[in-house]
Amino acid sequence: MGGDNQPKYQSQTSRLLRELLVTRPDYRRLWQQQAERLRADDINVAGIARVIALYLWNSGERSDNHTSLPRDIKDRVRRALKGEVLTPQTLTWFIEAFGMDPADEVTLRATLVRDRDTHNGISRTRTTDREMALSQRHRTIALFERYTVGVDRAFASRLTLHTIMALEDNVDVYPFNHESTVDRIEVRYGGTLGERYAHGGGLQTVAIVLDRTMAIGESSSLEYLTFYTPGSPATEVRRPALGRSDNIDIAVRFAEGALPATLSWAVWFDHHEGEPVREEPATLDARHSARRFVPFIEEAVVGFRWTW
Repeated sequence: MGGDNQPKYQSQTSRLLRELLVTRPDYRRLWQQQAERLRADDINVAGIARVIALYLWNSGERSDNHTSLPRDIKDRVRRALKGEVLTPQTLTWFIEAFGMDPADEVTLRATLVRDRDTHNGISRTRTTDREMALSQRHRTIALFERYTVGVDRAFASRLTLHTIMALEDNVDVYPFNHESTVDRIEVRYGGTLGERYAHGGGLQTVAIVLDRTMAIGESSSLEYLTFYTPGSPATEVRRPALGRSDNIDIAVRFAEGALPATLSWAVWFDHHEGEPVREEPATLDARHSARRFVPFIEEAVVGFRWTW
């Protein structure tokens, strides 16, 4: 990542980290128990520093004889939470010390990606406007999608870890647009299933009602699992972006008995119609998975496609 972009990602991670520590009852309870003085309107840096110090002592990363550790790391904790300096090591301290949920860990690490190519996003390839069942009132901050293709060459499941930020006040629904071959959806964290809609010439949407209503600038994390109707051979996955989505990580894993003959990373102009406007060869790793990280997509459709 270039130096000009780095503060942006650190500030984003810090904001997410602060929100998690305040809104997740199990995380909040830990630092409140260690805080000597609590203010109802703010986070307690000293309490958080003590939680991290306990972790460092218990893990053996710091000696028990280092009794001034909570005080010594307090400034480091403060700078991390303010978005001034947040290193991967410091983020690991927070994650481990608070025993953070895997979905929260994935989201936090995604926003702190330091890849040299993180300035190379994909923009403005989408040229068709489809009718949407619900207006988009959020922006994607981080998205991890993991597709599984079974031995019948059809999708078996799709695991999504997703963090969204409200673009206006009173955002209480995330509209999950999906393929018509979806059989059922299971929301594991962050919300519950609401109404379903068919629209846009082949698209379907289910409203995921968030566990809490967001004000503008606030964020929420979701984890949902999608299951597909068996028997329909899969040949592609597409992830569209209306507006801008940051930190997109897509992977497809194929069953050993159903490996594709050809495989490519592609960019399209539409949610589910037409040929790619851009395409490049992709390869499978030792676990028969193809994976691609994109720092952002904006008014674009990206994904993988393959032949059998």
